[in-house]
Amino acid sequence: MNTRPTVSVVMSVYNDAGRIESSVGSILGQSFHDLELIVIDDGSTDGCSQLLDGLASEDPRLRILHQENTGLTRALIHGCAEARGEFIARQDSDDWSHLLRIAEQVALFDKDPRLGFVSCTTECVGPGGEHMSFTERPADPEVATHGLLHNRQGPPAHGSVMFRKALYEKVGGYREEFYYSQDSDLWLRMGEQALIGYIPNVRYRYIKEPGSISGVGRPRQLEFARLVHACRVCRVSGTSESECLDEARKLMENIRSERLGSQISGIDKSPEITYLIGSQLVKNGDRRAIGYLRQVITARPMHWRAWVRLVQAILITSEEKRDDG
Repeated sequence: MNTRPTVSVVMSVYNDAGRIESSVGSILGQSFHDLELIVIDDGSTDGCSQLLDGLASEDPRLRILHQENTGLTRALIHGCAEARGEFIARQDSDDWSHLLRIAEQVALFDKDPRLGFVSCTTECVGPGGEHMSFTERPADPEVATHGLLHNRQGPPAHGSVMFRKALYEKVGGYREEFYYSQDSDLWLRMGEQALIGYIPNVRYRYIKEPGSISGVGRPRQLEFARLVHACRVCRVSGTSESECLDEARKLMENIRSERLGSQISGIDKSPEITYLIGSQLVKNGDRRAIGYLRQVITARPMHWRAWVRLVQAILITSEEKRDDG
């Protein structure tokens, strides 16, 4: 690509060969063509590297950066530093963007110069593609920004966001200390400088599954989230963030020393995310909840909430069969 693209889409991937092609395709198939897709191959060992190189040979807009495994935050710092566009959009390797997403987000920036970053309504699906929920935010940028800064109502998915590169650089970009919650930390610092806007339509879909970081790394993720908001309190009060950042750095170093980054790609050691998937599907009246709840009970027979939800799911299925009859 010889010309400077308007949008740089940054994606990090680690061992996601089964889904990366679909995710990449949803970006390269956008109605908005003036873009580049920068994929940081973060030390994949499952054939993902070769697959990405093959895809890049078919479309010059796709740039692959191979590196040793460093974790998501460092990979994103690398990718954003390579971005040549006026805007940087995020996309996760197992997610999907609607073909109008990029065009509509750029148009939203053009419409309102007060905006520094934008997102959209998102859909959360289960491992098998089961619809779980939609998340939307206020269309009014001032209301949405207030919700971000004061009510912890930020973008519903990290990969759904696009931001001005100039703003990203002004606030200091992703901070290496935040191994987790690097997105929340960035959104808060951006929200202190500019407004956030939202596309009201569903333009991004992400998967919730048992082996995700939110499942296995949840306790540590909560620790980083606490520090993100502690840093925000420091900035508002005009005091130094150094102690909070030091604590975040120590947590990050502990994770690296334990090589947690390589472990979280395996089997979920806790049934809680599986339970949450099954529970939401029960609320949706989806009979596929039964399979997930049985997995929970097999792993933890005394998980009484799963038993309650399983009974509800069976009753829903029985009522459907009776209605069909």
